[in-house]
Amino acid sequence: MASVSNDGNGLKRIQFVFNGQRKAVRLGKYSLKKAETICRHIEELAGSKLSGQPLDAATALWLAGVGDILHKRLAAAGLCEPREKLAAVTISRFTEQFIGGLVDAKPRTAVNLGQTRRVLLEFFGDCPMQSVTPEKVADFQKHLMGRFAEATYRRHLGRGRQLWRAAAKRKLFAGENPFSEVSTTVRGNRERRRFIPREVIEKCIAAAPDAQWRLIIALSRYGGLRCPSETLALTWDCINWEHNRIRVPSPKTENHAGKDCRIIPMFPELRKHLLDVFTESAPGVPWVITRYRHASVNLRTTFLKIIHRAGEKPWPKLFHNLRASRATELCEAYPAHVVADWLGHSEAIAQEHYLSTTDAHFERAIAEPENEPSSALKKAAQKAAQYGAKPDYTEPQGEDDAMQKTQYLLDNANTCESVHITTLPPTGFEPVYAD
Repeated sequence: MASVSNDGNGLKRIQFVFNGQRKAVRLGKYSLKKAETICRHIEELAGSKLSGQPLDAATALWLAGVGDILHKRLAAAGLCEPREKLAAVTISRFTEQFIGGLVDAKPRTAVNLGQTRRVLLEFFGDCPMQSVTPEKVADFQKHLMGRFAEATYRRHLGRGRQLWRAAAKRKLFAGENPFSEVSTTVRGNRERRRFIPREVIEKCIAAAPDAQWRLIIALSRYGGLRCPSETLALTWDCINWEHNRIRVPSPKTENHAGKDCRIIPMFPELRKHLLDVFTESAPGVPWVITRYRHASVNLRTTFLKIIHRAGEKPWPKLFHNLRASRATELCEAYPAHVVADWLGHSEAIAQEHYLSTTDAHFERAIAEPENEPSSALKKAAQKAAQYGAKPDYTEPQGEDDAMQKTQYLLDNANTCESVHITTLPPTGFEPVYAD
């Protein structure tokens, strides 16, 4: 057992027994609460060393972030290995420790960082982090631009910036972050944006192998749920049959205040598929989708087979474009802030990543309006009828045209001579009244 000792003047030390010997780690001036936290981590370090078991994630992350002085004292007590010199901190070693020490991150976060780690090692090799310069990062960006779509390579650059920033906080390399000058903002790619019509998605639903897959497709296209995160997080207590509401848990945004879930209507297109799955569900099972929850299940691969079975051609970003298509539909009927609230994104994000211009927009624009046209359309029609079609430019007038116009004005001016020669009555227009 480790314990906190007070050396006076606010100075603390941790005393513990390790390998049969009584040892101590001086902390300096620490509050009692912080000293007790360090004490618990030291107990974990000593237990890990004695048992040969790996550290728990919290202690591993704490150890990676402690300052050099305390780390050196821990290493001197035999609780950890000495911290490597700056020149020896390689990309491979740091990224492995950083990703392994993530505590509260989503599983997908570790997967994404692992992908960026592989890309970094492919380009830079297992070199010291200190040797990566802004010039090398610029070459790395050009390399990524030749391999990936814009959104993908910008995400890799953003995660690279995150890794070097974390290493700088741990004082594992000196100088500025070499990724600080590259742009990592992810923009929507309109070339990969598609509007998926209802008739296409209904064919896919009909070709689905079971009720749960039909619901997965319907929730993405008609409910606007993110798949797989929100679809697989849905439980039966989220379904309010009486008031036709669905509470959608949102793992992607749950770390933001008030964004852990949202309420959407139980759209008519969803109710039938929810009832079908509910009828088949086993008692006591909380999840709505149960058959496709295992990590080895690839929903995208199965969805591709369903699309081919339906006789349709696959579109880019299979599930994302279903959600985007629903956002486009809803914006036709409801205010933008309502749609953003239902789908769990901001209006700016909708404009950048979701909304599309469809063929139906063009057809409706050129078709004869069924209702009374707007005032702007009325004015345009009246002006066109009054003046007729005119070219967009004015031809220069010739000399003959100018002379004809001048003569026309002169001829009309002659008819006004009678006005000038007519005399007025001597007493004016008013009648004369006797006094």
